[in-house]
Amino acid sequence: MKSEKRKIAIIAGEVSGDKIGSDLIGEIASVYDIDLYGVGGEELARHGLRSLFPYEELSIIGVWDIIKNIFTLKKRVNLTIKSIVSYKPELLIIIDSPEFTHRVAKKVKKAMPNLAVINYVSPTIWFWRKGRGRKMSEYITHILSIYPFEPALYKKLNGPPCTYIGNPLFENIINNKLNRKKIVNKNKTIVFMPGSRKIEIEKLLPPCITAFKEIKKLGYEFNLEIPTFNNFQDFIEEKLVNTGINYSIYSSESKKINSFLNSDFAVTASGSATLELAACRLPMIVVYKLTKVNSILASIILTINNLKDASFSLPNLINQKKIIPELLQSDCNSKKITAELIKMFNDSNVINDQLSVFDNVHEIMRVKVRPEKAAADIITGYL
Repeated sequence: MKSEKRKIAIIAGEVSGDKIGSDLIGEIASVYDIDLYGVGGEELARHGLRSLFPYEELSIIGVWDIIKNIFTLKKRVNLTIKSIVSYKPELLIIIDSPEFTHRVAKKVKKAMPNLAVINYVSPTIWFWRKGRGRKMSEYITHILSIYPFEPALYKKLNGPPCTYIGNPLFENIINNKLNRKKIVNKNKTIVFMPGSRKIEIEKLLPPCITAFKEIKKLGYEFNLEIPTFNNFQDFIEEKLVNTGINYSIYSSESKKINSFLNSDFAVTASGSATLELAACRLPMIVVYKLTKVNSILASIILTINNLKDASFSLPNLINQKKIIPELLQSDCNSKKITAELIKMFNDSNVINDQLSVFDNVHEIMRVKVRPEKAAADIITGYL
């Protein structure tokens, strides 16, 4: 029998944050009656979340975007702090969008010193601004990590307690017990994922489409599978319609996973998509391009932190070796993308090296308890 209703504040940025937040709350709701308040999307709304504003407003990329939107961001931060403190929750859970969620968490914790604050999905302190790790101890009670290398890093930095609970995205694919099919078609099938935000897609489409046109001109036969979100389909199709390239574009999640299992390789924007592809053991080329201003600022930050040669794709980070090709910023051009595509078509060693990476990633990432259950077990200990 469930006990009395518990008040939980939650802030989830991004589509992925809304989804894993929903799965987590579903687990907690199996133990407690809960009242939800904060910021989230449709998935959390199914559990009764009353959202202060549309969570899409938290999709901010890069230093320049933060500066450009600083006044709106500050206004939303202040509104969220005031509202959560007035709500008087027993627990605050923050997911994704660290430039927003951590600003809120700091001030809420200051106003409510005894409140447990759970950070589900850590900021990327392993890439830059490691100093945040130690500072987070002041306002974060526990970090629920989705990457296996993070707990050791937080311990080294004297950060808050951090537990690797597994990666929901990775586990969901693996638990479907799907296997890659042996490809026998003469034409190659290439999965193409140019990003999950419009600004990413705008930057990555031109060099990638030029590269696809070039390899077609060189005589390579292929079809593109393009899984994306509904609101981007028309935009992507406009850029491809008169290129002579064979493509299929869709927003179905099941069709996306099916394409991963039945394709030869992928060209993908950096991010969580690389982990999905690794889960399906699909070799890939990883590309990424920021705006000019963000690129300059990122370059300065990376130089200061001695990270110029660091990996930025998750499978390489988890494997601790740069095997999967990464084309970032000036390297993300049609000439270099074309060269990597030709290797994928012609060199079986390139494919086999990546398959070895995926074997290691699977071994390191797998967990025995579902991530949402492991997360809920830790969180209910604070209620």
